[in-house]
Amino acid sequence: MKRVQLTNYGASLLSLALLGGCVDDTGIGGEGEGTAETSDSSGDGDGDGDGDGDVGTETSDTGDGDGDPGDGDGDPGDGDGDGDGDGDGDGDGDGDGDGDGDGDMPDPLDEIPEEEWEDVPNPDGVPSPYPGVYDDLGAADPNDLFRALIGLDLRDREQLEDFVLEVSDPLSDLYGDYMSTQEFLDNHAPLESDFTLLQAWLAFEGLSVNYLATNRQLIQFSGTVGQFNEAFNTTLHVCMRKNPQQGNPPIPVYCATEASTLPLFVANRSPGIVTADLPAEVGNLPNELGNIQAIPPNGANSGSRLTPDRVARAYNVDDLYAQGYDGTGQKIGVVMGAQIHSKWAQTFWQSWGILRSNPEIIYLMEDPVTRYVESQLDNTWAGAIAPGAELIGYEGPDSRNTSMVFVFNEAVTRAQADGVSVITNSFAHREDSEPPVVRRQYDDSGLVGAALGITLLAATGDSGGVDTPSHSSWVTGVGGTQLYLNGSGNVTNETGWNKSGSGISLTIEIPDWQLAVAGNIGNGNRRVTADVSAAASTGSPYWVYYNSSWMLYGGTSFSSPVWAGIIAVVNQYRDENGMAPVGYLNQMLYTTPAVQATFRDITAGATADHSAGPGWDPVTGWGTPDAEAFAITVPSP
Repeated sequence: MKRVQLTNYGASLLSLALLGGCVDDTGIGGEGEGTAETSDSSGDGDGDGDGDGDVGTETSDTGDGDGDPGDGDGDPGDGDGDGDGDGDGDGDGDGDGDGDGDGDMPDPLDEIPEEEWEDVPNPDGVPSPYPGVYDDLGAADPNDLFRALIGLDLRDREQLEDFVLEVSDPLSDLYGDYMSTQEFLDNHAPLESDFTLLQAWLAFEGLSVNYLATNRQLIQFSGTVGQFNEAFNTTLHVCMRKNPQQGNPPIPVYCATEASTLPLFVANRSPGIVTADLPAEVGNLPNELGNIQAIPPNGANSGSRLTPDRVARAYNVDDLYAQGYDGTGQKIGVVMGAQIHSKWAQTFWQSWGILRSNPEIIYLMEDPVTRYVESQLDNTWAGAIAPGAELIGYEGPDSRNTSMVFVFNEAVTRAQADGVSVITNSFAHREDSEPPVVRRQYDDSGLVGAALGITLLAATGDSGGVDTPSHSSWVTGVGGTQLYLNGSGNVTNETGWNKSGSGISLTIEIPDWQLAVAGNIGNGNRRVTADVSAAASTGSPYWVYYNSSWMLYGGTSFSSPVWAGIIAVVNQYRDENGMAPVGYLNQMLYTTPAVQATFRDITAGATADHSAGPGWDPVTGWGTPDAEAFAITVPSP
């Protein structure tokens, strides 16, 4: 597994263990499941003994089935401060933070007028106590540690939205003429001077700046709870959050009973504190032991169980394979919390006759100390559907908001330079369980990805409700269906899944391109998901190899990486036939009847709130793809 280590911009305060977790998959049992490894004497495990989230039906904070951490795993840390050997957290050895050792650089805070130091109330992404969801245990110990994100506002956001709508409209002369990363940084990213100013202010408050977003939208910082309380005029509490893993105990998170404040000059540049979490876990990732075992599970093709070959046939990807298209030359970005096990991945692929390379992992924050089944299945299924494509894993230490919000934002910004044309994210959290600041930050990041021409895909969740980040209109929300296969593995029927994440966003206004089909839902003023779908039901479960065992799962955690694999194969076809890549999908899909006609229209099945029906519907969106027809029909500039 190729590793790329990125810069750590300061001291890592990493000492308090936390519970991590994988999200959005529903386990229904399997061969040898639920056996956490110990020393791997059986020959092919890693000896990590984590058993993290590989069994059980996940629920969410509101009992929904998608959620966030909950497996007892976390993330790593070196505890040295910054990797420069002195442990001071500045990387330059002089303590002034300017990198030259002379201490003579001007302090940007000196230019701030006195009246702009006044503290003003400001929204934040720290949840409030809520009985049954966030149960308050009282004020956190001031000496405990935290990690957090503060955001910066995009420049000329409305103009950026207009640009995306113009270049994604097949009728526009600018169709497909997406922005370069540098153009975005020059014209719409937060100013470098504002980025530097907020870092200086955090340092002034005694806080450590650890990681900086490439697009200058986020700063990750850390310190003690007491420092956080003083800087933001609030009091962090510890709340026990309902565990998304059924049967597992609640997990500790930070919450607050009152909103934070920011100095006026900070509030004028920032949407606020986006997240505040317990620190990433410290430790070492266990080594991979054992051997690759290319042996399919017993009963692999029984009933409607899904193998890579069966999924490819269901969605007509096999016709593209037959023409020589398998994703070669394409790169798929996978948003990850924690690490995967490459030998388990190769066991999965080789058991189905797939010979491919391991993912290249880009470590964006603290090193992980554990593995998640979510990250495992996201990589293995995307890589199985597009066996010729390269996988780029954008990795954070765990599935806490501080990790996942930062990683998603980094992935969309780095994708273009990395050669990535499609990104999948199955770390879905219920929208109604996340503060508005978190929801808005995901939407901002989605807008950036759309402007850069990246196809952004996200699982809509397994609760029948709306999840982040698929709530964003700049992200294509992938809902769930149930496939019915005959003895030959061919599709006889497909219906909407009763837990397919779907419905009306609490946050995002309905885009003009969705009004024609969703303007009559609710008050007609909010975005509605899903946009597309693929198999997700536990009634037609997917095979997963994890913890040295074959098991069966369902969930939209699978439908999103399956779609990512399809897009990679489609983009190879289009590239070799003189057509542009798919790019930002949503507006084109909702406004182009010829593309809609390439989908299998799912007309049966329902969630508690919505039903599938002819044409677009919330449960399944436009339906499931015919990959070959889709590849041919998507307009090209």
